[in-house]
Amino acid sequence: MGAIFEIDIQFLVSPKQPLSRNAVRSVVRRWEKAGVVRAEPVLAGEGRLVRLTVEGALLVSDDTADGLPAAAETPTRSVRHALASRARLQIERSGVSDLQAHGWVSERQWRLENAATAAAGGHVPHGIALLDGGVGALVHVTRTAVELNRLRLLLADIDRQYPFVIAAVPSDLTGAARLLATASAEGSSGSSARLEVIRL
Repeated sequence: MGAIFEIDIQFLVSPKQPLSRNAVRSVVRRWEKAGVVRAEPVLAGEGRLVRLTVEGALLVSDDTADGLPAAAETPTRSVRHALASRARLQIERSGVSDLQAHGWVSERQWRLENAATAAAGGHVPHGIALLDGGVGALVHVTRTAVELNRLRLLLADIDRQYPFVIAAVPSDLTGAARLLATASAEGSSGSSARLEVIRL
């Protein structure tokens, strides 16, 4: 994970028994002191965004998917990665619908495996959740109504490769996302993809 919100670290470090807020802050301070992350407030109500530094990124990999060092990433892109991390943690803990998660393909890994598609401007998922029965579900993080509308337009194209799509949305978009899922299930959205909604 290239970025994560500090409040989500408790589930990353200790999924079975979440850490206290003070313990999480202590972990982040150690990482900051080691020079592998920086933590700063970016979004109201989300706490601090913890992002890898260049040194931290080099600890987990000797390159980046798009050639940019971690320090060159925009806060917007880091927020997107942190929200994808939150969706991943939620899917791994609770599954989706009646399916359990057995693995995850990150956006970075997907870009490495699908370089030609990414270079040609094809849709790049925020992650792929590997579910029961070998099902690969495309994960799309959506924070605004505009992004949700973009997902609606993308569904007809992406359902050929990914017949299962997970929309990770904030609580204020849950109703609109469920309407889109209903339209998809009925075939009235122009897509045959199964669309499931999880709340961030």
